[in-house]
Amino acid sequence: MNKLFLLTLFVPGIVFAQNPGSEQVELSWQDCVREALANNPGLKAKKLLIDQYKYLLWAGYNAYLPSVNISHSVNRSGGTGTPASTRWNFSVSASEPIFNLKAISSIRTSRINYEKTMADYRNESAALRQSLYSSFVNLIVAQEQIRVDKRVLEIREQNAKLIRLKYESGMESRGNMMYSDALYELAKSDEQKASRSLIMSQRELLKNMGSAQYRPITVKAELKTPDYDLKPEEVKPALENIPQVISLKKGIAISREKLLSAKYDLIPTISANQSLGWADNTEFPSKRSWSAGLSLSMPLFANGITYYPNNVAASRLALKSAEESLRDLMISLENDIISAYNDLLNSRDTVIANIKIVSANEERYKESQINYMAGQISFIDLVNVEQSMVDTQQNHLQYLKNANNKKLALENLLGVGLED
Repeated sequence: MNKLFLLTLFVPGIVFAQNPGSEQVELSWQDCVREALANNPGLKAKKLLIDQYKYLLWAGYNAYLPSVNISHSVNRSGGTGTPASTRWNFSVSASEPIFNLKAISSIRTSRINYEKTMADYRNESAALRQSLYSSFVNLIVAQEQIRVDKRVLEIREQNAKLIRLKYESGMESRGNMMYSDALYELAKSDEQKASRSLIMSQRELLKNMGSAQYRPITVKAELKTPDYDLKPEEVKPALENIPQVISLKKGIAISREKLLSAKYDLIPTISANQSLGWADNTEFPSKRSWSAGLSLSMPLFANGITYYPNNVAASRLALKSAEESLRDLMISLENDIISAYNDLLNSRDTVIANIKIVSANEERYKESQINYMAGQISFIDLVNVEQSMVDTQQNHLQYLKNANNKKLALENLLGVGLED
């Protein structure tokens, strides 16, 4: 399992978790993975499909196993001048293909379909991992957003009280007093929005885990700046192990088998047949007969005069189309992976550079508070510095979220699944 690559808002390496109520359940990333593997319906459907094709593969082997039939019948017949008579028959017959290329091709196709479903499961697992990890990150960001908004609310509440006292003592204007109150009300509104956003983030994470009912949850993780080491020359070899590529290659193999199966329409088949029977006018007949033989079947125009050439031509074109689709996917994936890696590096650099700006604005605000109390700067100057600090912190939170999503997108392209 890859290590968590989540990011810090102020100081890298801080571990935080919100647990405002005793009824809330605190989840780690491993907890979310375990629940998603057990409950996510989309992933479970893909896993059930693997079992389905496994049984179809086992069933397909019967195409080359003996077929045995038991028959027991009674017939009553008669006519004008002929007395009625009863005839009882009991027989056991068996047939077995000796040479049937279409049956062999059918077995190979079943095996390839089974292998394809495993690749499709891995692809679904990678897509679910991206969705689950993204919602996990979003919930952490929502929790941190509430912490930031509460801090802003506290600052603006203190400022509003301070400006009102200065206004009442004649040291500040009425407009500035009203503006500080308005900023405080705006901060309360932002905190309420963050609380609603937190609930939606919880619901999104629960949905991706496959939970049908809402329950209050929090998540806990160590936040770090994301990092990923990927060399351009490593991309092309890595394509061979991506589930999406493997699935398409299996699809090509199926198309190839369909082409061979179409060609086998003109190949004769050989089968062995045996039977043992009893017939008499009593229910348990005693007169026995047997037969054994080989049969050769040569199809000529079983499905029509033009069926064979048209069917082969269609199968050949289907194979070429699948091969071109694979070429297109390989080219696109290679470019998309390199592009996603560069986007991750750019986002990571933005986060790292912005950490210093956050710290600088924190310090500027502390200095501005002192200067304002000393009468060296105006209220508007203090508000501008405060707003700059708030904006920087809010932007940094989005930079962290964006960097997380960039790494998730890269790992999804590389086919990293929940089990990895």
